[in-house]
Amino acid sequence: MSKEKKQQLHISEVTPEDSISVTALMGKKKVELSATFAELTEEQLEFLNVNYGNHYIPVELITQEVNGEDIPVSFEGQNSVLHVVVVNPDGVFKFEHILIRKITIRGDKTLHIINAVSTLGVRFNRRRGVRVNVDSRMELVQGDEKFPILVREISYCGFSFINLSLNDIDINRPFVLTLIERDEDRSFTIGKFIGKVHRVEEVKGGSNIYGCVLADKHATQLQKYVAMKQLEALNGKKVFRDIQKTSNSDTWRADIADALGRTLDAEEIEVINDAENE
Repeated sequence: MSKEKKQQLHISEVTPEDSISVTALMGKKKVELSATFAELTEEQLEFLNVNYGNHYIPVELITQEVNGEDIPVSFEGQNSVLHVVVVNPDGVFKFEHILIRKITIRGDKTLHIINAVSTLGVRFNRRRGVRVNVDSRMELVQGDEKFPILVREISYCGFSFINLSLNDIDINRPFVLTLIERDEDRSFTIGKFIGKVHRVEEVKGGSNIYGCVLADKHATQLQKYVAMKQLEALNGKKVFRDIQKTSNSDTWRADIADALGRTLDAEEIEVINDAENE
């Protein structure tokens, strides 16, 4: 008998290991911003608990590049928060009626505080994540075979592609996607992401579009990538060379390439199958 899926998540149950994203309206554009659970001392955590109870998530400053500088996002005025999505081993949960404010606490620590009017996040269909258009040639590996593909759209939880190879992809087996970003005459490997085909749709001309789900553990890295592509659309220029600034690590790009270049194991296959059955 399969384990019953958790349907709600209390905001106080969110941990530093969970993936957090904020969907907001910036002007008239809907943007998905990745957030990182804040690193706090015991004294700082105690201060927040006294002042905010169990109705908050502390996150590092959410920033946006403006004229080459990282500026904290202000979630006031034209920039309104729509919802917050948390991904953890129990599933994907959406919190609505959110307020986000910037505060400075003891130790000169400045951070964003996510407050929820309703402290319960409801189980969420992960395939509803914000998608961005990519339309770029990449590579998919399945066993010993490599397939050139055209990635059409991608979100933190899935993507769609057209198979450019003469050989057929086995839709019943997991694969590894090599996600590539191009900047003029250069190309960069973002990382290797494990996934599985969820559906196939035939389009005009006889081609097939494959809709895929990606393993939950990749959500945080992919949220950063999706946020980068959205900022590119807003600013009208490439921001890939500055993407590592959204991470606490100056070597974020290299770090994720190493972390994601692993061999598929049984646990990862189970994660993908669970996502497919949601």
